[in-house]
Amino acid sequence: MSALAMFAMIGAMSLTSCSDDDDNGGSGGGSAVNPEAVELKGTIEGTMNLDANKEYHLTGTLNVPAGATLNIPAGTVIKAAQGFSNYIIVEQGGKIYANGTADKPIVFTADSEDATSGYWGGLIINGKAPITGGGTAGTEVSTNIPYGGDDAADNSGVIKYVELWYTGAKSSADIEHNGLTLNGVGNGTEIDNVYIVEGADDGIEFFGGSVNVSNLLVVNCDDDCFDFTQGYSGTLDNCYGVWENGFTSDEEDPRGVEADGNLDGEMADGTPQANFTIKNMTIKNESASQAMQDAIKIRRLATANITNALVEGAGEIENLIDLTDSKDPAATATAISVTNNAANITGDVVNYDRTTEYTGVKIVSGNTGADVTKFAWTGYDFTASGEVAVKEEADVPLEITGDITLDAEKQYYINGSVHVKEGGVLRIPAGMTIKARRGFSNYILVERGGKIYAEGTAEAPVVFTADSETAVAGHWGGIIINGYARISGPAGNVNEGFTEIANTIPYGGDNDSDNSGVLKYVEILFSGAKSTADIEHNGLTLNAVGNGTTIENIYISEGGDDGIEFFGGSVNVSNLLVVNCDDDCFDFTQGYSGTLTNCYGRWEDSFTSQEEDPRGVEADGNLDGLGSDHTPQSNFTIKNMTIENLATATSMQDAIKVRRGAKATIENALVAGSGNIEELVDLNDGKGTGDAGCVINVTKNATNVDSDVNEKNPAGATVNITSGNTGCPADIFGWTGYSL
Repeated sequence: MSALAMFAMIGAMSLTSCSDDDDNGGSGGGSAVNPEAVELKGTIEGTMNLDANKEYHLTGTLNVPAGATLNIPAGTVIKAAQGFSNYIIVEQGGKIYANGTADKPIVFTADSEDATSGYWGGLIINGKAPITGGGTAGTEVSTNIPYGGDDAADNSGVIKYVELWYTGAKSSADIEHNGLTLNGVGNGTEIDNVYIVEGADDGIEFFGGSVNVSNLLVVNCDDDCFDFTQGYSGTLDNCYGVWENGFTSDEEDPRGVEADGNLDGEMADGTPQANFTIKNMTIKNESASQAMQDAIKIRRLATANITNALVEGAGEIENLIDLTDSKDPAATATAISVTNNAANITGDVVNYDRTTEYTGVKIVSGNTGADVTKFAWTGYDFTASGEVAVKEEADVPLEITGDITLDAEKQYYINGSVHVKEGGVLRIPAGMTIKARRGFSNYILVERGGKIYAEGTAEAPVVFTADSETAVAGHWGGIIINGYARISGPAGNVNEGFTEIANTIPYGGDNDSDNSGVLKYVEILFSGAKSTADIEHNGLTLNAVGNGTTIENIYISEGGDDGIEFFGGSVNVSNLLVVNCDDDCFDFTQGYSGTLTNCYGRWEDSFTSQEEDPRGVEADGNLDGLGSDHTPQSNFTIKNMTIENLATATSMQDAIKVRRGAKATIENALVAGSGNIEELVDLNDGKGTGDAGCVINVTKNATNVDSDVNEKNPAGATVNITSGNTGCPADIFGWTGYSL
């Protein structure tokens, strides 16, 4: 009995399965306790290993103090008795390992089939990560137990595939449990795949700390779905908060998101203030009897960075976004990209003090919000509230010779090398997300004479992405299109080249008006897999693609090589956003002759490159500088371009590099950012300079440029470093959900 202060009974019995009559789905509906259940309460000493074959009854406060560990295996069910004092708290220095799985989640629920929200306490984790003002604070429900400190990497254990039902018991209107309370929890702690249902206060609340949480579903929690305060600095990724029809709240101001910079607005001069990120979030109110005060409330000097947010539902929502508060408004650096599909906004779309600018707060179309397929393990019925059911899975055919249209009711995967052969047509409907398996050989290649029609819309883009929520750049190949337009080669010939990653497949010809199809409102994410340092995919590779092809509104992010590369051809591309691609944002070679209009290439602060010479623009007249006498040499135009380097760890070799016989006409270019750029404009190279007819007009707003121009640039080339260029308009990319 030294491992736990109190065991009432230890029975050698099989775990009693819980009944589930609740409409929410999942496995956690309350049910009566087996009389042989093991009682849990008191203080753990050393390591406590629970047994999934036993049922547990929480009849008091279970403390996991410093140095103690609570191990809960997959499939364990813990049923709590009614009352405020029945909860689990992991103190500073203690650890919990609740390692469920998708098919065997860990369930914390009530010991009664008649349970409702607020039946028992909840799960509290205290860590040593920073909170506003430094030092420590006392736990809300037990003020003599501290949290906070100076260790952002503090590790309190693991929470995976965990359900929390009927939490939120209160001792007073101001002292009440959340479903999951994270007090000063550090980012060494792993929390993902959590389902919180029927709670009487917030679903989850972060009191400072730096822990990251992913795949969080909160259903019918009485106050806020997601609450942040006291200097929280982590990331919440793929979260869904929903009120079902029939839900009612006892709170004065229930919200989807509520975020304070400091605790209760009482420490405006303290550090750190909350500065956090939310990615891929849906807030949905379907309740006909409960108004949501705000879908997103940011206040009291909090800085929120929210991307790909979606607000929807038939229920009333007063304000879509509210940035005001009597104590202090949101920090001006707050950046929010949200799509409003809610049917009943009664107040302001954005409520803020009109004397303050919030340039990063944008209402956009096309955000998709949370990926509900990640919540299939919960059993929650999204179709009951109008969501799309989990889709049947299928692979994109590897050889396409006829005219095929992918089925919008299926989830497709790129699982091998997909070839659209001559005469073949691949049609991809708006709104479809295609996921690629990991590896160099997983890509789509449209061969000469084949066609692809990926025609998304601003509201429903076509997305090519990885099949993993932890993907990084280079997870899969990319999109390659081969055409019959001209490429550079020996004069007088109709020249051909061979695809870099499949060197038996040709591209090139003599038809500059060749048509390979349509790409509109398309996202390409986590591409760029490589087989060697010299053989690697780009996000979008255009080999001799003709100007009969339509390519516009393209977003390429987190690529392992170039964002886009043109190998000859004459295709025109417009409205192109490239973020964090490992080599060049925009690469031109082998006689390219088209126009790129409205292009924005960006490296974020955290970006690092594995390449020797990453650039904003890299342009060669001929392939690899080996054909100075070839025709045609690249002669292309760029209109309205921004190159922005914010990276602190990677230097950009050149913002604009034009060499090896290439002729560039670049109009209204802007180079910005605080990251280092070695040269603003470089037209020199050991295999030949850029053409003397180059005309480049650029404004330098970058703050860390070593040299403006290379002294060996060819005589006669025009490089105007001027003021006033506006570059690429950022607002045209609102459909991506990316915040510029």
